[in-house]
Amino acid sequence: MEEISKLLGKLEARLTWASNKCRKHKEYPEGVQMMIVDNVEKCPLCERERLTKELEDEITAKAIEYEKNKKYNTLFTKSILQDETIAKARFENYITEEPEAKQNYETMKQYANDILNGQVFNILLFGPPGVGKSHLSYSLLYYVNEKTKDLACLFVDLDEMLRRIRDSFNNPESIYTEHYFTNLLSEVDLLVIDDLGAETGNETTDKQASDFTGRILRAVTNARQDKVTIITTNLPGSKLQQIYDHKTLSRLSKKRRVVVFKETTDKRSIDFGF
Repeated sequence: MEEISKLLGKLEARLTWASNKCRKHKEYPEGVQMMIVDNVEKCPLCERERLTKELEDEITAKAIEYEKNKKYNTLFTKSILQDETIAKARFENYITEEPEAKQNYETMKQYANDILNGQVFNILLFGPPGVGKSHLSYSLLYYVNEKTKDLACLFVDLDEMLRRIRDSFNNPESIYTEHYFTNLLSEVDLLVIDDLGAETGNETTDKQASDFTGRILRAVTNARQDKVTIITTNLPGSKLQQIYDHKTLSRLSKKRRVVVFKETTDKRSIDFGF
């Protein structure tokens, strides 16, 4: 009790009523009695409004910062990778002495800066396995992600994503449903769909994309008309036309920029000795 009494005494010493009144509040026509706090005359209602505004501004700033961090973290927390080493891909560690690969590296870095400057287009990377298509695509995402927190970036291995969706059919606790991925891929600002066509089998397959795959790709591409989408594939355009419907490919080809690997060697090739 003694401590409380001392505290109240200190408050009384700092706070007394003033003789003036504040006339700023229309709901109080006779005015609001001013108070003197630490030798400063203040209106209690004005002070309450000021503190409320400060709190609202602080909450708003935190909410904005949370959303920015949420977008920034999308690349690291939501991406779907088959090869986890791709997450370490950077422009800086794309090492090559081959002229074509060097030019494609410079091209992708320029495209990254174009995206940061607000340009919207799609990028199609064609070439055999192991030439660096996935590496450069993830590097572009990482580069953009580090330069701004305003764009949500996502890397998705198509075959792995489809496998997780199929697994969810018999697992009601799985979050990786068709609805989850369709929304996620539709909403992010910058998307890489890696290894388009791999889900149908090898490069010589005559299969067409299943209705299941086609439905997902149509929904995503329809929703991404004003966003950047990057596609990597081991297949030529003629093979893609055989596998996927015209509308899906048309959406992906809108405002397209093409990066082709014809002469670059497979950086992952292994000599088995036979």
